[in-house]
Amino acid sequence: MPRPPLHRHKGLLRPRSAPRLTQPCPHIDPSRQTHRAAATREEFTRLVARALDTLPDEIVEKLENVAVTIEEQPAPEVLEEMGLASPDNLFGLYLPLSEFPDKIEIYYQPIVRACTRPHEIRDLVRRVVVHEVGHHFGMSDQQLRALGY
Repeated sequence: MPRPPLHRHKGLLRPRSAPRLTQPCPHIDPSRQTHRAAATREEFTRLVARALDTLPDEIVEKLENVAVTIEEQPAPEVLEEMGLASPDNLFGLYLPLSEFPDKIEIYYQPIVRACTRPHEIRDLVRRVVVHEVGHHFGMSDQQLRALGY
């Protein structure tokens, strides 16, 4: 039986039924960017929802206590805490909170700025979503990179 799609609730993406630092994609070379891909915030939100919808049902069932939000870019405090000078170096963050729900933040501007073509935005969004979901399940950056995320 197909899983119901995600819906928006108070700015959060949640399954109807129910962070950590990500590295810039190695295939994206900022020096070659003469043209930037454009994605509206609405299109970007659809890409994040689609990425979540492609996760296996067993994973989605365990994300009930995780809120996925889309932020323009990382907060200055987050960058400072992570020792990053530029918001363009952080595409997403998993925040295990002491109270429910845990939170995954996906950063709109850094992802859009890193891509030159629409399909790159789609691919990077999926990669970041899977990476941050992996952190929710206790995977390290090294483990996720070994898997291509």
